[in-house]
Amino acid sequence: RRTRNQPGSMSVTTTKKQEQFQAQPLQDCKLSDVPGVGAKTLEKLNESNIDTAEKLVGHFMVMGRDTEKMTSWLEDVCEVRGVEAKKVAEGLAEKAAKIVIH
Repeated sequence: RRTRNQPGSMSVTTTKKQEQFQAQPLQDCKLSDVPGVGAKTLEKLNESNIDTAEKLVGHFMVMGRDTEKMTSWLEDVCEVRGVEAKKVAEGLAEKAAKIVIH
C-alpha cells in the first residue's frame, strides 16, 4: 500500500524502490526493480524488446543519458504515462551516473 509523505512528494514505496535499485549492481536488477516500472509499464517495455534492466539502461545511454529524450521515448513509443515515464528516466539517470566513469 502506498502512503504519501506530503502532497506532491513521492510515496514511501517509490522512495524505497529507488533506494534499492540504486544500491543493487545493475546485473542483479530486474526490469521490475526500476523505479516507475509497474506491471503495465513492464508489459509495454517488453513489447518494445526491452526485457532487462540492463537493456533499459543501455537504451538510456544510447540516448545520451538525456532524461527528457528518455521520458519522451517512454511516452511516445512505449505509451507509458508521463508521471511513470519521468520516474523511470530519473531512476536511470541516477543509476547511469554511478556506473559511468566521468
